[in-house]
Amino acid sequence: MCGITGYLNLNGNQLDPGERHLREMCGSIAHRGPDEEGMMIIGPAALGMTRLSIIDLSGGQQPIANEDNSVWIVFNGEIYNFKELRDTLIAKGHTLRTKTDTETIVHLYEEYGVDCVQHLEGMFAFALWDSNKKRLFVARDRMGEKPLHWAIFDGQFIFGSEIKTILVHPNSRKRINPEALQEYLALEYVPSPSTMFDGIHKLPPASYMVIEGGQVKIDRYWSPKGSTSRMNETEACERLVELLDRSVKLRLISEVPLGIFLSGGIDSSAVTALAARHVPGKIKTFSIGFPDQSFDETSHANLVAKHVGTEHHVAEFTPGKALSMMEDLWRVLDEPIADASILPTYFLSRMTRQSVTVALSGEGGDELFGGYPTYIAHRLAKTWTSIPSVLRRGVLNPMINSMPVSLNNLSLDYKMKRFITAAEEPITTRHFKWMGAIPVNQHSGLIDASLFDTASGAEFLEHHGELVDRLAKTRWLMHGINDMKNVVDVAMRLDVSCFLADQLLVKADRASMATSLEARMPFLAFPLAEFALSLPSDYKVRNFTTKYLLKKAVAPYLPASIINRPKKGFGIPVAKWLKGDFKGLVDQLLEEGYVRRQGIFHWQFLKQLLDDHYSGRADRRKELWTLIMFQQWWHKFFNSATTGALSNTNAEGFVSQGAHNNASAFSFR
Repeated sequence: MCGITGYLNLNGNQLDPGERHLREMCGSIAHRGPDEEGMMIIGPAALGMTRLSIIDLSGGQQPIANEDNSVWIVFNGEIYNFKELRDTLIAKGHTLRTKTDTETIVHLYEEYGVDCVQHLEGMFAFALWDSNKKRLFVARDRMGEKPLHWAIFDGQFIFGSEIKTILVHPNSRKRINPEALQEYLALEYVPSPSTMFDGIHKLPPASYMVIEGGQVKIDRYWSPKGSTSRMNETEACERLVELLDRSVKLRLISEVPLGIFLSGGIDSSAVTALAARHVPGKIKTFSIGFPDQSFDETSHANLVAKHVGTEHHVAEFTPGKALSMMEDLWRVLDEPIADASILPTYFLSRMTRQSVTVALSGEGGDELFGGYPTYIAHRLAKTWTSIPSVLRRGVLNPMINSMPVSLNNLSLDYKMKRFITAAEEPITTRHFKWMGAIPVNQHSGLIDASLFDTASGAEFLEHHGELVDRLAKTRWLMHGINDMKNVVDVAMRLDVSCFLADQLLVKADRASMATSLEARMPFLAFPLAEFALSLPSDYKVRNFTTKYLLKKAVAPYLPASIINRPKKGFGIPVAKWLKGDFKGLVDQLLEEGYVRRQGIFHWQFLKQLLDDHYSGRADRRKELWTLIMFQQWWHKFFNSATTGALSNTNAEGFVSQGAHNNASAFSFR
């Protein structure tokens, strides 16, 4: 596990071997790999990395080359089938000088060229320089577990595991991407290939880049098979356990201490139960609890730990601890992420890192096997729209909206009010509204239209409102989604290709790597993912039962109360904390004068959200948290633009905007 970075002169000119940019870029991501640092300038290419040693502790230093030093690589991740690949390569005549998984990629490239990625099973992002072809080859794993960002500034291709390492390069520029802002407000995250910085991009999952002859080409190398499995339930259960057990076993390979994140939910409990069969002695498990019982899951985690026989560790997560950690976390984050569970994930990672270097987790189980109650809600939407509209809009909607506001986790009033906001929309729009924060059709009231190259709010919406269409053009699992008839299949495809790839996995990577902890996710093994995506939706969501097949498959390994318990979700009491311990932060980041000087948001829109939430008229947790996280990001990267009088000041990322008669002297460019 590492952080990688580097750059390439697109015109082929040789770099100065004495340049210090690469060292500074590596230093910016030292948290991803505190054990070692490696750098090399080879002709027009510069490769750098920081290493967290997991496999071949003494011999895995990077960059690593082939036999004649014509091909070099920097690599982030783990290749779980590297031992089989290594044996195959040796049989083909290759000489491998280390026992690390990194070196296998170099020799696979010699054998298969860019198709080498087809042979890799694992999580990875790497950059490989081929001196003979003058080619830089960059690739990312199928599900998107490991990140890769890139940009072209002043004739140089620059890449890195995190955006910050690109920003360190002297050619880079910090300017906000206004379309990404809109995507973030609607979705609570910035979907690939966008980033919040103009000119900086994410390489999508299952994709690779070839930079050669001054040209940049991006291709997708994997999409799951579209056929539906014909297995009966018994066969499917057996196959599911077989694939998950194999995935868990592979992810237990480590030369450093290893443990498991255990929440007490089905996914992490199944991983724990299967892992315990392959580990001598007691495996370490880790969980956190909350003072608010509607969010606390420690009793379930304790039950699983006792049933399986693990060495279990528990810590309580309080709002005070959350506030104290936010500054540390924001030193690592380069984009706003509105998933509030990043705070307890970071806390859990920090606690876990005190005992182990690698931790398995259950991400992906909900998206691949139908774990969210949202999927049932999509089926109920059809029934809802069959009710005469006069009854829905004249009686039922007002009745639901008048329900008293509860700030407990997934309270009935919260779910019902959320349901009616989008139940009548088409499936894709409905899903994004339910899962997101501030729908696109509200953005003209929130965002100052002068920030875009349009003359009015109406044009702003017309030009930038096709969010679903924009996503469909770039998402690896959304092609043909409009032709799918089953609403559960559509919703799950949206979650796997968007929510999982660009929010959950980003959260898991940043929170764990901020503490130099490697997180491994057995549910995301691509053979298991392909199998899950081939199953009929009735195997995943049956009537009102979510994760139907997964529960049936792992039932022999877990207590019945764990199998049958309702989903709670891993989160924090945001709605309550915003009115309590976090209120000072809210007041600071959404203060009227500060907002008006920014010139990004309309103050009246924010004021209405604050008034609604503080008065108890409505639960605005999602909107407010999304805005607060953006403001934190803005404060980190552009706060100089909001200090002082502003009226005739230029700030990094902005230009003077005298033509517009509004409260801000700045505009996006």
